Amino acid sequence: MTDTVTQAGTDDVVLRELTSRFYDGRTDAGHRYSSEAWFARYAEELLALIPHGGTLLDVGCGSCQITTYLAAAFDSVVGIDPSDSMLAAARERSRLQGADNISVLNGDAVCFPPEVERADVILTNGVIQYLDNASLRRHLSECARILNDGGTICWALVPDANLRRLWYVGAFENPRKLLRRIIRDFARTELRWWKARRRGDILWDGIGLWFTRDELRATAEEMGFVVEFRNSWFYEYRFTALLTRPS
Repeated sequence: MTDTVTQAGTDDVVLRELTSRFYDGRTDAGHRYSSEAWFARYAEELLALIPHGGTLLDVGCGSCQITTYLAAAFDSVVGIDPSDSMLAAARERSRLQGADNISVLNGDAVCFPPEVERADVILTNGVIQYLDNASLRRHLSECARILNDGGTICWALVPDANLRRLWYVGAFENPRKLLRRIIRDFARTELRWWKARRRGDILWDGIGLWFTRDELRATAEEMGFVVEFRNSWFYEYRFTALLTRPS
């Protein structure tokens, strides 16, 4: 993948431990805008992309800030997350929001809980960035194992490697930065990135791994899936991949 040192050389167990520590004790996923109105907007985008009905598996559901706005479109929703603090918050939020068709379980993207046997839609929202080559394939194998015929996998909010440096220097900020500040920030960020790669710090930028569409297409097709891409509505530097299996 794009960042060879980071992604090809990462042990997925180490990566999972890093992300587990990163979210330990947290109850907020850290969306760009964290209000109920924005959670509803994020859910609206996802619902415009994925089929409705049946069972939704939300992988990395966090505290279900968005999941509760998806629930009404499905017969049942199962959220899985490795963070106990997130799961506790998810249960309380689902109760308060009256989303009684949501159940949450401890699990992660490469090892679904045994209670999850089938799903019609599998969603990962802002999760793919924590999966390296090996764990991405393990994730797809898990998806293939439980996905019903005609089902869809939605990888939402994938960081776009082609826009990585622009994001680092704040090129998408509003108001726009002055050119001299962009140049200064570029030099500083390149140094930080180089140091992080040397020490194996994958989450130094608060995001993790970045991907290109071609990389994800190659992985999906290798695993027998067809993939389409959509630009993110609310994140300029991210995109969504929709995976299906030919009948």
